[in-house]
Amino acid sequence: MDEAPANFEVIIVGAGFSGLLCTNYLKKAGVNSIRVFEMTPSVGGVWANGGVGSYPGAACDVPSYAYLPLLDQTRFIPTKKYVSQPEISAYAELLTDHVGIRDSIRFSRKVIEAKYLGGDKKIWQITTVDTESEEDVQVVTCKHFVSANGPLSSPRLPEFGGMESFNGESFHTAQWDKSADLSGKRVGIIGTGASAAQVITSIANQVESLHVFQRTPTWALPREDELTPDDVRNEFESGGYGELLRKAMGKGEYPPGEQFIDFDVLHDEKQNEAVCKELAEGIRSDVNDPDVAELLTPDYPFWCKRVLFIDDYYTSFNKPNVTLVHDDGGVVSVDETGLNIARGEHFEFDVIIYATGFDSNFIPFPIIGRNNSTLAAKFGANENNRFQMTKPNSLWGIHVDEMPNFYMMVGPQSLNPVTNVTLLCEQQAKYIAELIIGMHENGYSCVEPRKDAVMEWTNLCNSSSEGKVWLRCNNWYMKTTKTDAAKDREKGAGMWMDTYEEYLSHVLDGKAGTQRELLEFS
Repeated sequence: MDEAPANFEVIIVGAGFSGLLCTNYLKKAGVNSIRVFEMTPSVGGVWANGGVGSYPGAACDVPSYAYLPLLDQTRFIPTKKYVSQPEISAYAELLTDHVGIRDSIRFSRKVIEAKYLGGDKKIWQITTVDTESEEDVQVVTCKHFVSANGPLSSPRLPEFGGMESFNGESFHTAQWDKSADLSGKRVGIIGTGASAAQVITSIANQVESLHVFQRTPTWALPREDELTPDDVRNEFESGGYGELLRKAMGKGEYPPGEQFIDFDVLHDEKQNEAVCKELAEGIRSDVNDPDVAELLTPDYPFWCKRVLFIDDYYTSFNKPNVTLVHDDGGVVSVDETGLNIARGEHFEFDVIIYATGFDSNFIPFPIIGRNNSTLAAKFGANENNRFQMTKPNSLWGIHVDEMPNFYMMVGPQSLNPVTNVTLLCEQQAKYIAELIIGMHENGYSCVEPRKDAVMEWTNLCNSSSEGKVWLRCNNWYMKTTKTDAAKDREKGAGMWMDTYEEYLSHVLDGKAGTQRELLEFS
C-alpha cells in the first residue's frame, strides 16, 4: 500500500517525457506535493524497455540533439545523430534521477478513473489499480490533474478473420515478443509505416524470407545517420548547445548544418511537386527492379502522409529474400498457415508481424468533470468506437471546459505533424507549472476555459488546415480516429495544423486573448 498522504497538490498520469518534464518544472516552481502514476515498471513512455517502442530497430526520427530534452542540464551527449530506443530509454532513466523526481513516481499503477468532486471539495479523485493483478484498488485526491499518458498507448490490431487460428507466432510491433527467434523463419509483416520500416531493415538479414504487405507506399528520406561528430560533441561540452537547438526549432529554424524541413515548402504545390520528383528519382536509383521501384513510389504529395526517416528502407527490397507484396485491398484474412490478400493469393509463414500502428487514444480511462460531464463526450467518443475521438473540443489542446484544474499534455489540437513533440512537451510543462503557481499567488483555487474560447480554438484548428498539404490525401492527421469504420467521417479538428511558433503565440503570447480573457478563475 502507498504510505504517502492521500491528497496531493498535483497528480500526473504517465512517466514518459511529457510527464517527466511536467514533474520537473512543477518541482522547480516549488510544487512538491506531486504523485505520478505510471502503468509500466519504468519511465520513458513509448521508449521504455518493454514499451510500445521497443521493437527491433526502433529509433527516433528527430535528430537526438534536439529531441532529448534538458541535455545541457544532464550533460549527456547522444552517441549519434538519431539515437535508438535503448539509448532513449536509458536517457529517460538518467533524466529522472538527475532532476530528482523518481520518488514522486508510483510504477505499475494504472489509472482506471478520474472524477472531479465539486461543491466545497473542488478536488479530483483518482482511482488506480495494480497493473498486473488488476487488484489493490487505491483512491487518492488532488487539486490539479494532468493527463500526460500520450496518445500512442493503444496498439491497433487489424480485424482480419481467422487471426486466432494461425499456428505460428504472431504479434504487434508494439507488443514485440522478446522470446521470438526469427532466424531462418518465413516472416510476413503487414504495414509500411515507421515501425514497419525500422523492423524490416533490422530483421531482413536474419530471416529466411520476408514478405512486406503494402497497401499504400510511403515517402522516405535518408537520415544520413552518423556517430556524434567531434564538433557537435565539443559544442555540447562547452554548454548551451542543446538549448540553442531547441530555441531555434521553436522559431521554425535550425542552426547551420542541421536538417530542416521548410514548413512553407511542404504546402507550396509546385515546390512540393519538385520534392516528389527528386524523391521518386532517388527511389528508382536505389531499387534495382523498376517494377518494385514503381510500387514503392507514392502518388500523393510529400508529407501528405507521415514521412519516414531511414537510410536503407528502399534498398532492403534489393535483397533476394525480401519481397514486396502490393495489393490495394491489402490483407483480408488469416488462416492456420498464413495470410490471404484481396486478389486471392495465399502466403505461408512461420511468423506474422502486425505493423499496423496505433489508435490515437486520448481517453484511456473515464475522466468525469463538473456536472458529470465526461471527456469522452467532450471529444465525441463513446464505448462503441473504443473511446476514439470524433470531434475534440479544447483550448490549446491543454484545457477542457467543465474540467476544472485539468490539463492535457500533447493533447489533441496542440501539435502539427512536423512538430518536435518533446519541444512541445517542455513548453506545455512550463505553462502548466507557471499557471498553477500564478493561481496560488493570486488566491485562486480553480481554473477552466471559457466555452466560447474552446469553440474559437476549435474553429482555428479547423481553419489552420486550409491550404496545407495534409488536405490532399487520405491520412490520419485529418481524422480524429483511425478505425476503418470512420474512414469517411467528416474531418474533425483533431490537430493544430499551423506552425509550432504560431501555436506558441496563442498559448504564451495571448495572440487571440490573454489568460484572463480566455480562462475563468475562481
